[in-house]
Amino acid sequence: MNMAGKIYTVEEKYNVVYESLSTGQTISEICRKYAISPSTFQIWKEQFLTDARSGLEGKSKKSPYEKEVADLKATIADLAIANDALKKFNKGGKDDRDKRNYS
Repeated sequence: MNMAGKIYTVEEKYNVVYESLSTGQTISEICRKYAISPSTFQIWKEQFLTDARSGLEGKSKKSPYEKEVADLKATIADLAIANDALKKFNKGGKDDRDKRNYS
């Protein structure tokens, strides 16, 4: 979080980074003006430049969670298959135990 405890919107972050690139102000000046830490500014700047690069490459904007969602869906599918197999195994095992004679 920044030094002032303020939560900045995407538009505000964009304006801060854009101002630093277009005016030639030092990072210290920008950080002081907006009450943010230099590390926060560097994170914003890196995100800004990465997204700008992606836009120039013509890549479609993908959610950073798409891979995680796909992985979780695959895990759910695997667990569902394992669950079905265990249900069948337990059902078969239960029938066998019921048929045993424990006399």
